[in-house]
Amino acid sequence: MKSKLLIASAWVALAGSTILAACGGGSSSNGSGMANSGASGVITGFGSVIVNGHEFSTNGNTRVLDGDDDDAASSTSNLQVGMTVDVDADDSTATMLRFTSAVRGEVDAVDTMGNTLTVLGQTVQGTSGTSFVGHRTSGSTTTQIAQLRDVNVGDYVVVYGFIECSSAGCSSGATDIVATLVHEPTITGKYRVQGYVSNYSSSTSSFTINGLTVDIATSGSSATVCNTMNCTFANGDFVSVRSAMAPTGTFSSSASTLTLTATDVKLRPVAPTFAVGSTVTIEGPVTQLSGTSFVVRGISVDASGVASSVMGLGNNQIVEVTGTIMSSGMLKATAITVERHATFELMGALDATPTTTFSVLGQTFSVTSETRFADWAQDVEPFNSTNFASLLKAGDQLVVSGYPGTSGNVATRVERIPTPSSPTAAVEGVVSGDSPLSDTFTTAGITVTLSSTTRLFYPGANGVPSLSGFFAAITPNTSVAGAFGAPGSSPGTITAADAAVLRPDARWED
Repeated sequence: MKSKLLIASAWVALAGSTILAACGGGSSSNGSGMANSGASGVITGFGSVIVNGHEFSTNGNTRVLDGDDDDAASSTSNLQVGMTVDVDADDSTATMLRFTSAVRGEVDAVDTMGNTLTVLGQTVQGTSGTSFVGHRTSGSTTTQIAQLRDVNVGDYVVVYGFIECSSAGCSSGATDIVATLVHEPTITGKYRVQGYVSNYSSSTSSFTINGLTVDIATSGSSATVCNTMNCTFANGDFVSVRSAMAPTGTFSSSASTLTLTATDVKLRPVAPTFAVGSTVTIEGPVTQLSGTSFVVRGISVDASGVASSVMGLGNNQIVEVTGTIMSSGMLKATAITVERHATFELMGALDATPTTTFSVLGQTFSVTSETRFADWAQDVEPFNSTNFASLLKAGDQLVVSGYPGTSGNVATRVERIPTPSSPTAAVEGVVSGDSPLSDTFTTAGITVTLSSTTRLFYPGANGVPSLSGFFAAITPNTSVAGAFGAPGSSPGTITAADAAVLRPDARWED
């Protein structure tokens, strides 16, 4: 795994660099020992491979398949934290691991305030659960990417994540991609998108997937290869599209002319495939919720046996469902876990060598089997919930996302990053209180002190920010704000060099 450098000065041009909410923070784990089992979700750690809180060992008989390349043989060395994978397992040993991206191509637009990218006309929503790997692939520099702000228009990216529907039924409306990993690889030039067909026209042999027009070449030496009769499709079909050529045209939110001439188009099932009778966990957004039934990534879920777990669920909430695959293909749920949102994020030095918990900036965290771990400082693998205490040491620089639990903070994401040359700290989260008279605000238990030299960012600043304007932009218990600077003289304090209030419509995602 390539090392990752957090560009500290960019942490808080914060105006949207990380909309908080991370996957993880709750476990529906059945532990090991699940004969004829499987999972479909996000890799959160290694040792061997951890998916949906379950650790699957690998061996020489484990098939690793590249779903972007017609299930070509790959290897575990190509797996990364944040990848979406399907796992077939015998007991707790993986027999097959398949990774598949949601979209790959050049970035058309970047909205740091909304924390989104547009790639091949697809809106990619970033969260603090989104991993970033690789180096910038456009321009004259090859800066390592660590956050959405490091990604520029023209960069070539491979995005892994979940498709989120704008309506109850995915096929009837537009979709976004909730990113779990944004990777800028060294090898570029392949283009791929998956989604639901709309505006299909047999006369023009074309259709659209959100803001992208897909052209089907029907003749010539470069005719599109399809796995459907005569390359015909219907609105609502779920397809994957590949091309060796870059799209033509331009993208804009109001009048996109992006067109991709397809090398091949495959009609695909939305749902991962599991054997009847197998015990599985699947992670993804809820759709078509009705009573005690709903759909997760194409799999129908019967939650009548755990009806109490359905109370309060809503469409597009990210959940993990554990259960048994019935002969009908339906998943009979035995446990449902709603992914807990991270409500804040910290950066700072580890206060002391950890035990079962750890502390940063005076804030103590516990971990779960679903806490996501990554090591960008020393590239240690495996790095997970069972061994972090032996790998981390006092003074290590960490980025931690989490939420307040009943017995203290729970970490949803832990990243060790290179130690800065001077003590550095940052925080972002919902403001719990502010004091304009003392130029302070509090979030995630951290008191941030501002001064006349603090660089300020907030909606409505119009190039002339002021302390009074900054505090006027804050609504306690509603606004999300962040700060970057130096640790204060006492635990739980930061003296801000930069501070920002996010715009009110910034989305909180899981």
